[in-house]
Amino acid sequence: MSDPKERSPFYAALAMCLLTLLFIAAGFWQVARAHYKERLQAEMAAAASEAPLHAGAALLDAHVAHMHRLEARGSWMPERAILLDNKVQDGVVGYEVVTPLKLEKSDTVLLVDRGWIAAPPLRSELPDVTTPDGTVSVAGIARIPNPRFIELGSQVVTGRVWQNLTIERYATWSGLRVQPVMLYQEDGAVDGLVRVAAAPEAIGINADRHRVYALTWFSLAGVTVILGALNWWKKKRLV
Repeated sequence: MSDPKERSPFYAALAMCLLTLLFIAAGFWQVARAHYKERLQAEMAAAASEAPLHAGAALLDAHVAHMHRLEARGSWMPERAILLDNKVQDGVVGYEVVTPLKLEKSDTVLLVDRGWIAAPPLRSELPDVTTPDGTVSVAGIARIPNPRFIELGSQVVTGRVWQNLTIERYATWSGLRVQPVMLYQEDGAVDGLVRVAAAPEAIGINADRHRVYALTWFSLAGVTVILGALNWWKKKRLV
């Protein structure tokens, strides 16, 4: 069997290498976040400067409409509305209300995230959502719902309360012909809902802050290597 004293330097070096790799990986992740945020902000700025698209009977090109201003006219279908669960505003848990808009002179619907509403005190209760009657016009930002999420278990759709949403999942559940993007409503009559941003991740920490975080992680990696090298050099002198 090998001497524990001989194994100690090996494990110390291994721990240093793993810690260094962890710091480097965290730094590159922050760099990637900075690039993603810059790209998203650039897409939103470019789309905001262009004329709004109009959602009608013909299906939109999802990648063209993504993050673009969008307008639509039609009537709400509250019987097909769903609630996205676990949405927090100012520390209060609630739901985001997603209602299909049956587009004018069409059998196609456009999913509209109308905004946030607080959850009732009891989990067994659902909020009372006010939905205007008749023909309405809505406008906002279009986005392809994020398909990247983790789900535990196979029961991901329970009645009107959903944890996650994709266009394909909603079309299968509802049997409706659905536009390939969801509109995040910005205008409209007072309905008691708090409008939500289409891309909240673009509003928070800016790209430069992510670069600062990346520099911090890379610096920690460098310090770890230097301290490890100094420790090795001191031990070599004592041998």
